[in-house]
Amino acid sequence: MPLDTLPVELRLHVYEYLPELRINRHESVAPHTPLTPGICRASTWLRRETLPIYARNAHFGIQADDNAYPKGNRVQIWLSTLNDSIKHVQSFQLSRHWATNGPPTRGQGHVGFYIFFECRSEDRWKVSGGTYPLIHDGRAGRGETLLRLLRVLKQTVLIRGVELRGEKPQLRREDVEGIAAAMDLVARRPFPADPLADQRAEGREARRKALEDLESALYALWPEWSGSRAS
Repeated sequence: MPLDTLPVELRLHVYEYLPELRINRHESVAPHTPLTPGICRASTWLRRETLPIYARNAHFGIQADDNAYPKGNRVQIWLSTLNDSIKHVQSFQLSRHWATNGPPTRGQGHVGFYIFFECRSEDRWKVSGGTYPLIHDGRAGRGETLLRLLRVLKQTVLIRGVELRGEKPQLRREDVEGIAAAMDLVARRPFPADPLADQRAEGREARRKALEDLESALYALWPEWSGSRAS
């Protein structure tokens, strides 16, 4: 029996058993790999019915560096591909390399941080993050800047953004774009890697001021919430 002869309710039930649409499937949004499963590209009506299921069930991993891909910003490509189905996404992770000044260093391009958003239980979103390859990278203030970023994202994207949209908050394109912009800002503000400076009062004060300036710049990405900073 052809699939399109089945009632839509039955078709939606069948889709849940397809391997490429199964729940908790990890999808790496990378070059040379399809952004959606084949069934989402088979026809217009199949795309309309299966793309929301794919978006809801998959965990997406995306490298957010602007220059990581020759065909454009991967975050924007992913958002454009999902289009309105972005509201069904329940789990995604953006990764970003730290920007460096001067000549390349050993391991450059492999040192970075990530932000992980997930909405799996009680219809509440959670955000977490970390650094790699070191789990708690304290060099050049990286761990401290990540903590500031997480605090701002909780106040803007979550508490004053997604969670104000009703009992079942849905993700929006501008949420992801804001997260990527905030990560880019953090990645491009490396702190001096001088542990001796932190042992002096003026060095500690300079670091505190730099972190405050960074947090203010992050809140400025969301002007409507910039006056509601967390204490």
